[in-house]
Amino acid sequence: MVPTASREEKQTEILIAAIRVFAKHGFDGAKMEYIAKEAGIGKGTVYEYFESKDRLFEEILKFSVEQFRIGLKESMDKGETIEQKIMNCSRFTAQFMNDHMEFVHIAMQVKILSEDIRLHHMAVQSVIIEYYKEMVKAAKQKGELRSNLDVELATCCIIGTLEQFCKQRVFIDPRPIGEIDHPAIVDVILRGLR
Repeated sequence: MVPTASREEKQTEILIAAIRVFAKHGFDGAKMEYIAKEAGIGKGTVYEYFESKDRLFEEILKFSVEQFRIGLKESMDKGETIEQKIMNCSRFTAQFMNDHMEFVHIAMQVKILSEDIRLHHMAVQSVIIEYYKEMVKAAKQKGELRSNLDVELATCCIIGTLEQFCKQRVFIDPRPIGEIDHPAIVDVILRGLR
């Protein structure tokens, strides 16, 4: 007998199938029957998990933001030094954006998001900011960063640089992901512009 997927596993399967469908057809072109077919289930089953296409899309946004948070933390934790940690975060951010490019474009086109999704996004962003703050604090304690460095300002500089540069290279001026010079990004972050 083949074991059946738990409700959470089935929901995740639907979310992953829906990401592919939204990426292929756009928000307006994506139909629940396409999502059901991609997930290998009946259309009614999709509605058992998600009451509408809008709700499904919002759940995809939550799911994607959570996947980014988890992956970023794992990448950060693999580094021993501040330089390695930032390098890992840079690589992860660029790869994540590249892998989810079509979906990010769709998300930017959807104007109306519920209060729930906005609050969720802000909460996850706050957790991510705390990850970076802890990384900066630890680097200060280890003597890798100067002792008088403002943790909040340093955190914003790191996050802003990584996110904006990766957006530039993945969305605005697309180049092969392998051409992103992560050591140069780390150098500018850690050594500044002089």
